[in-house]
Amino acid sequence: MVRLHRTLPVLATTLLLGSLALSAIAADVPDSSLPVHMLVESADALLAAGDKRAALDHFNVAIEKDPSNYLTIFKRGAAYLSLGRNAQAVADFDSVLDIKPDFEAALVQRAKLKARSGDWDGARADYNRAGGSRFATYIEEIDAAENAATEARAATKHKDWEKCIEKAGIAIPVAGGDLELRNLRARCRLQAGNALEAVTDLQQALILNPSDITPHLYIANLLFYSLNDFDRAKQQLLKCLHSDPDSKSCSKLLRRFKNYNKSLTKVRDFRTKRSFASLKRTLLVPTDEDEPDLFTELTNDIKDLETPTTFDTNLPPFHSKLPHELTAELNEIACETYTELKKPKQAAPYCDETLRLNPASLPATLAKAASLVSSELFEEAVRMLSAFRDAHQGVTESSRVFSQKFREAQTLLKRSKEKDYYKVLGVSRDADDRTIKRAYRNLVKQYHPDKYRGELNEEEVQSKMSAINEAWEVLSNPELKERFDNGDDPNSNEQQGNPFGGGNPFAQWGHQGGGPFMFRQQGGFDGFGGGGQHFKFNF
Repeated sequence: MVRLHRTLPVLATTLLLGSLALSAIAADVPDSSLPVHMLVESADALLAAGDKRAALDHFNVAIEKDPSNYLTIFKRGAAYLSLGRNAQAVADFDSVLDIKPDFEAALVQRAKLKARSGDWDGARADYNRAGGSRFATYIEEIDAAENAATEARAATKHKDWEKCIEKAGIAIPVAGGDLELRNLRARCRLQAGNALEAVTDLQQALILNPSDITPHLYIANLLFYSLNDFDRAKQQLLKCLHSDPDSKSCSKLLRRFKNYNKSLTKVRDFRTKRSFASLKRTLLVPTDEDEPDLFTELTNDIKDLETPTTFDTNLPPFHSKLPHELTAELNEIACETYTELKKPKQAAPYCDETLRLNPASLPATLAKAASLVSSELFEEAVRMLSAFRDAHQGVTESSRVFSQKFREAQTLLKRSKEKDYYKVLGVSRDADDRTIKRAYRNLVKQYHPDKYRGELNEEEVQSKMSAINEAWEVLSNPELKERFDNGDDPNSNEQQGNPFGGGNPFAQWGHQGGGPFMFRQQGGFDGFGGGGQHFKFNF
């Protein structure tokens, strides 16, 4: 009974303290009256429950009560580390090692943090203090990362961007928190033209240094002007404003992009609806005498980004190796617009620029081929279409219009090397019967063997007269003329029928007859809005 009487107060005190500890945990408010070991237990329980911030509060109170307890300080450092607060974690590990210099866990954690920040010497020193040979693998990894970082920096001096990217890629997994190394690889990726990969590095740099808004601006410009991605550019600028609500640079650029996107949405809608007159007014005609048109305004912006002084000196200006997806789309739209509006001369430079930026552009390729056909450069047209087919089989295999136009160009080339009765008589293909007859009579007067007075010998005159008569026999006979117009030479043993269905291939391309060249693309190509697209070329 005496023992029980003496035990009851102790048990009651223990239960009371336990109750206080549990209530403190439940309230997430540390009770400074609790013993240190109970505060630490509460912090451990909160960590296990995933409430790291509340655990830190308990560790703070415990350390205030006993600042010499290196284990508690180490636990708080580990909690900081799990929250990504590396600077505070390092400070705690430093404090631990001031109290107990040989504490291995603190040495190892600090070594990892030093390696992450690119402090190679400091990391090696901590690993050696922690046990040396037992951490040889980590030390070798640090040596390799340091050497790779040195080689990456050296590669930039020789403008060997790919080597810089390769070597930085070895160092960064070890030193992912090294801001200078992240920016180095971002610059090398930009110089190599790897825009998307560079964006990833620049976004990591923002995490390491959130106070610098320059990467936000660079990324947003890259996404909008280079990669033609308004939505991601807008999101990047919203992140900038979340970080710095008073940033005039980010808010101004966001407004500019929103205005551009509104206009570009109209342009794309007009293209989908085939409203090319409206499209021209929106994209290629200034809305004000003192202001450039939308196309010029956008291209001028891109030229400004190519100026070295536009960005911080650590980031390169835009250059030719970077993607030009917005410029390519704008040029393709302008090429198509002027072609549809029967202005091939105005279309030509835009079509050429489209093909330079995007050799896989089907509409620009067919527009250029049509222009060559209209100039009777059939061989060049066939050569161009053949090269396009070989280089972009994924595009041409699914395009019936390409196959059709390629066959027509081949037919025109073949016809150009055979007899052309219209050309013999010196008349156009749309000449009426009266014009054909008058041309024939004039040529007969000129080349009749009894009347000819020129430099041709007798045999050449006979041959010339024979060709004139042959042409007249065909073109003066409605049935034979129709056969010839449909691609069947009545005087040729080889062409007893048109292998391409009897249609007039010249008429299909608008050659000499003023008719339209039309084709329809069945969706699946960039910049066409997904649906079937109609094109119409007139020459």
